[in-house]
Amino acid sequence: MKRVSTSLALAAILIVSSIAMGPAQAARDLFFDRADTGELIHVLPLPAAIRSPRDTQPTDAPPHEGTAVYPASYGSGKLVDHGGKEMSNAGFMAIYWNAKVSDSAQTSLGYGTIKDQINGFINAFSGTGNWNNLVTDDYPIVQQYGSHASISPFLTNLGFYLDSQPASAKISDSKIRSYLTSLFDKGILTPSNDTLFGVYFPPGMRVQLQGGASCTSFCGYHSHFTYNGYQIKYASFPYLNCSGCSLAGKSVADMLTIVTSHEIREAVTDPGDSNINAWYDAAGYEADDKCAWHNLYQMTNGGFWVQPEYSNGGTVTASGFTATYPSGCVVPNR
Repeated sequence: MKRVSTSLALAAILIVSSIAMGPAQAARDLFFDRADTGELIHVLPLPAAIRSPRDTQPTDAPPHEGTAVYPASYGSGKLVDHGGKEMSNAGFMAIYWNAKVSDSAQTSLGYGTIKDQINGFINAFSGTGNWNNLVTDDYPIVQQYGSHASISPFLTNLGFYLDSQPASAKISDSKIRSYLTSLFDKGILTPSNDTLFGVYFPPGMRVQLQGGASCTSFCGYHSHFTYNGYQIKYASFPYLNCSGCSLAGKSVADMLTIVTSHEIREAVTDPGDSNINAWYDAAGYEADDKCAWHNLYQMTNGGFWVQPEYSNGGTVTASGFTATYPSGCVVPNR
């Protein structure tokens, strides 16, 4: 009787809580979580976790000539400008927790290590000029969102830092921030408003957020914090050899370039600067959330696996030039 009474009491609490929160909040959205310190974080959920039985879009984009455009899979409507400043001249710095991730040979495309493949990907992901609907537009398509800061088509490869940190079973988001802070304090890394610091973790080391851990709840995320007046942008990349964050025919390095492409573009278009909010839709979904895990493709430049970017479409004057963009999840010429 005591167990039944307790269950009834808990059920009553849950019902009251659901009514108070409203139906939209009662069900947890898998694209959102919170750090251990409470900050809202956009995460990239596991592929299977967000698929619907009615899902008709393929995981990999079908062969095509020229630019292909697919409908968004998630979110609500177009991206909305919420007034925050985008990353204007973004650079990417890879940070490897230890050699077990940097020197891993779970690669593809002829690369010997994950470090080498990520380095090659960042070089290829950068554009060679402003967006023009040609083969090098995997990254420059975000230029249409340069409303408060012109977005450069060039993504600067700032190299990598290989650490020798011991692996642990899990790490919290606050400890990742503390780790980056220690690298700034020691002068190992230079703080910058224009750099996305991507932290790659070794096999078996899970990143823990309030709602769950990497590989069982999400495959990566980006966030930000303040350090000595700088707005530090960073991304967390667990080692994606787990079943939840694996896709048939793709190596760990392939999965990492897919997730890295997602987090780079979102950090640039919605970085969380001093104005907090930049580009996301009516449901709170950022650009790459809307196209997650559908129509993945290999870049013309280098063959690296990435995901499509969501484009608002229309003729847009932004980032110092005017161009007409397609509307939907864009897969450039391949």
